[in-house]
Amino acid sequence: MCGIAGILRFDGSSILPDEIEKMTNEMSHRGPDGEGYFVFQNIAIGHRRLSIIDIETGKQPMTNEDKSKWITYNGELYNYKLLREELEQKNHIFTTKSDTEVIVHAYEEWGSDCVKRFRGMFAFVIVDLNAKCIFLARDHFGIKPLCYRQEQNYFAFASEINPLIKCQDTLPTGNLLAIEFFLRYQYIPTPLTIYNEIRKLPPSHYLRCNFDGTLEGPTCFWDLNSDNETAISLENGEIGAEKIISESVSAHLISDVPFGVFLSGGIDSTLIALNMQKLLGKRVEAFAIGFDQKDYDELEYAKIAAKTIGVDLHTEIVTEDILDALPDLVRHYGEPFGDSSALPTWSVARLARKYVPMVLSGDGGDEMFAGYDSYRYWMMETSIREIMSYSFTNFPKNIYPGFRMMLSHIFSGTENSVESWEKYITYVQYAERKRMWLSKYHFLLRTPCDLFRKAEIDAKDEAHLDFAQHVDKMTYLPCDILTKVDIASMYHGLEVRVPLIDLRVNEFAHTLPLDQRMDANPSNERTGKILLKNLLKTDFDDDFIYRSKKGFGIPRPIWLLPGHKAREMLEKLLIEQKGRLSQFFNTERINILLQKHSLKSDYSGTLWLILVLCIWFEQNPDISFHSQ
Repeated sequence: MCGIAGILRFDGSSILPDEIEKMTNEMSHRGPDGEGYFVFQNIAIGHRRLSIIDIETGKQPMTNEDKSKWITYNGELYNYKLLREELEQKNHIFTTKSDTEVIVHAYEEWGSDCVKRFRGMFAFVIVDLNAKCIFLARDHFGIKPLCYRQEQNYFAFASEINPLIKCQDTLPTGNLLAIEFFLRYQYIPTPLTIYNEIRKLPPSHYLRCNFDGTLEGPTCFWDLNSDNETAISLENGEIGAEKIISESVSAHLISDVPFGVFLSGGIDSTLIALNMQKLLGKRVEAFAIGFDQKDYDELEYAKIAAKTIGVDLHTEIVTEDILDALPDLVRHYGEPFGDSSALPTWSVARLARKYVPMVLSGDGGDEMFAGYDSYRYWMMETSIREIMSYSFTNFPKNIYPGFRMMLSHIFSGTENSVESWEKYITYVQYAERKRMWLSKYHFLLRTPCDLFRKAEIDAKDEAHLDFAQHVDKMTYLPCDILTKVDIASMYHGLEVRVPLIDLRVNEFAHTLPLDQRMDANPSNERTGKILLKNLLKTDFDDDFIYRSKKGFGIPRPIWLLPGHKAREMLEKLLIEQKGRLSQFFNTERINILLQKHSLKSDYSGTLWLILVLCIWFEQNPDISFHSQ
């Protein structure tokens, strides 16, 4: 796993080596094992390396035989050995054992279609001197990040936002719509960033920037509804799931360095650890954290899982002192990022990096196999609406026709729509955001999010549960979960691999019937991830498998009470940033929410987002915003 960066200047002037070094140094945490550069006239690419595969000869940037194509790459291809064999049969010559060189030759052989053959996580850029362009690509699910900045005189890219902020010593401008989306979703959805001039390349997309500065794309090369290629009978759901997950874990274990596993004690991480132990036949290093607030602590389940599976568990207790790291973590994200579980993710990554440079994680199980409570509520509402809609639609037309029509309208609307789904995933509700924003910015509230709108179009005709999962896979998974894990882990130079977020696993999970994902009775609290839970029954009892889902959250409501650290931080920032906040927000309303917050009247979700936003404002005082 690595950090990549580069710049192409259109005015014909040459690039000095220290310019690209400045960009890569901003991401030195992503690649502590080495650095490299390729500079050619008005083009430069750089690389910071975390060595996982082919430690000796896998240095980057890397080139093909005639030095016409140069690559800087972040990620791992799990099918690179098969691709290498195919390319060797086509007379391509390899000088290393790395997957990086496979990508170069795959691009040389198949052009932009090469990405359709890759299985893994990747973000790479190829300088094609023959075609006079640079080619950028990001993996199918967005596991690895890739951002770019387009200006009149140059085009630049990087694994993170920060190297692009002061690129060419010109500050970008702030995007108010991005802040509105941040308050809605707790993250800024792709392709937007907090800056107007900086974009995120969407998952499963590639982009071509010609040497004259013209852009082609971004172009989508794969979507979640692609044809299923998984050759596993649905009649054998558990057998099929066990086989496909075991195969994916095996593929994700390709490494030339020691590795371990995040083990929270939840269904997904337990299943990954169990498969690792079976495949390797030896004790695995596992890592988990707990909280000093017992209502938020699941460490006992991690210990049960570790003892049952037979892994060596390393643990750490998180206290409020972890908030000391919040400002630095906010800076690393490069823009406001409000998922508070970034802190415990940062903490468990720090713990793991003391022992290994790479771990496997259970992320993605909820999206792939329908584990979130939001899916249960979504299906419960659907069942109620369908029953009521049928009843009132068939109510005798000659009896209270106006009443019948009104109720029919209220209980109709079972079709898939983002507007309905957002009720379950919005963090600061519309009415509250309206009270918070100054009236001149209320137009932002009515602006739809293009990413959610595209997800709705793509999945409109899917079954109801499939629709919700599809939207999550396009939005929450890449923009929140994967972003959180990448930045929090790479802060410590730790590679995290996610076997449940895999092409073959997705293809299999997408074909599962409803009763293998969710209980037929949505009101049953045991619903969700039915198939994965069944896979654990041989090794774990019902109390472990069917306990209430807690997630990976911090004691946020408690830490924002009077006398606690997050509360003190926010109160201080509200005073210091009042002038900046008052440009856009009703600060009196924010203070009211702060004073009203208690364990019974919990406003911690909103207050945490304001805390992160205030920290970001404090760190970026020179960024100016203009009304969109």
